[in-house]
Amino acid sequence: MLDLLTVGDIKLDTFIQVPDASVACDLRMPDCKLCIAYGKKIPVSKVVSQIAGSAPNVAIGVTKFGFKTAVYSVMGKDTTAEQAKSFLKAYKVSSKYLVEEEGLHSSTAAVLNFKGESTQLVDHLDIEYRLPSPFPHVTWLHMSELGNKYSRVFQDAIRAHKDYGTLISINPGSVQLKERKDVLFDLISHTQILFLNISEARSLLRIEHGDGIHAIMAGLIKLGAKLAVVTDGIHGAHAFDGKQLDRVPAFPGKRVEATGAGDAFTSGFLGAIMRGLPHREALRYGSTNAASVVEHIGPTSGLLSHTQIAKRLRDRPSFKTT
Repeated sequence: MLDLLTVGDIKLDTFIQVPDASVACDLRMPDCKLCIAYGKKIPVSKVVSQIAGSAPNVAIGVTKFGFKTAVYSVMGKDTTAEQAKSFLKAYKVSSKYLVEEEGLHSSTAAVLNFKGESTQLVDHLDIEYRLPSPFPHVTWLHMSELGNKYSRVFQDAIRAHKDYGTLISINPGSVQLKERKDVLFDLISHTQILFLNISEARSLLRIEHGDGIHAIMAGLIKLGAKLAVVTDGIHGAHAFDGKQLDRVPAFPGKRVEATGAGDAFTSGFLGAIMRGLPHREALRYGSTNAASVVEHIGPTSGLLSHTQIAKRLRDRPSFKTT
């Protein structure tokens, strides 16, 4: 039996450290632009390639909590898929449900890192996803970023919840948030935990920037999720179950590269929930995990185990939810 099956694209990410650029706004704003010289050769200080994607990132993070996990993803039958299988095996994540399709190329991304923030240029694989059949015996199903053809796999997830009682968490990708299809809102209404960052939450709800966190969290709960969790970078995160709104600050640490911070938060939070901790405590676990990941380049190098997070929290008793 699996504790968690994550669903989403697996990519080969190339992380590029950009030393010479500018940001055309305050980083607090949602419409910042990374500006680099057009038509020029720009030297970079570091380039690192790694298998990534929210589905593998979250699976790896939850595995570190002692759970059995697997990733369902569709890839091309290519060297990236071979790298992905080896990568997952190294982290004790099952690749049994990794599908390789002849004639396709696997998803890729270029991640530009500048002053601790990342900008991603992503090429999603344009293929329809369907959940494995027969559906495996799994306690949790986590839905993450996907390309354009996601409607049927969302319907499959709803069916798994209805037929087998599978618990669902979801962090919709940019494609789903842009298209706002009915099937997305239908899936959210069957979801145990809805994960979003603050800009994604505003986009989903079409809420203006003048509206505060209470309006955002209340709006998300009205969509039908049992628990809404919204991260806001260095400003911390909130969780709301329709009754109690809790906030956790960002866990202190050095910020090197932000890619994977959201996935690290998700896996820390979800892993804590799966271990039976209340969501107030899960907020602290998610924040601590995210702070560790941004101290490294790439989304998995800094992921912590349950015991490592617990130790960091014991060492910092003043770090609390409010």
